[in-house]
Amino acid sequence: MSIQIYTGIILAIVMTSAAQNRQPIPDPHKHVVAVHEEPWKTDLAAETQVTTLDGPVADIRDSVFSPNGRWFAFVFSTPNEWARVGFQKIRGGKQYQLVNLPLTHRPIIDIVWIDSVLVAFDRWSQPHYGMHYVIDIQRTRLVLAAPFPDEVFHRQQRDSIR
Repeated sequence: MSIQIYTGIILAIVMTSAAQNRQPIPDPHKHVVAVHEEPWKTDLAAETQVTTLDGPVADIRDSVFSPNGRWFAFVFSTPNEWARVGFQKIRGGKQYQLVNLPLTHRPIIDIVWIDSVLVAFDRWSQPHYGMHYVIDIQRTRLVLAAPFPDEVFHRQQRDSIR
């Protein structure tokens, strides 16, 4: 019994220490606001899902390989959507797609891997305002949907408060 309590105390200390030492995930796009600030939320894209993608894909663009070379992320078009994000597992070739992402008529830009599991991209909703998304491909789900302004809009908002 005392060994279990001792083990439990050590585990709690290690977990607390790891949580305190966890580094924030870097923003690969260097937005003017802290889009990666925790806790991460997906409320603004609650319907978004990662689903299986069957069949060939046409019009692939903006493609990037994961740092470990196990995944290929890309942007493609469908008959009803100008830009959609797809993923292909290199070994086996299984493909996935991100569906129900808001603003289907707007472009997806700057697709980039943060690490070998997380991929990020932006979708502008208007000239000075957009959404930053992060997908966890290992768990096949959206983990972040954060709004952000561009520098012009951010400066105007900051100056109007002063």
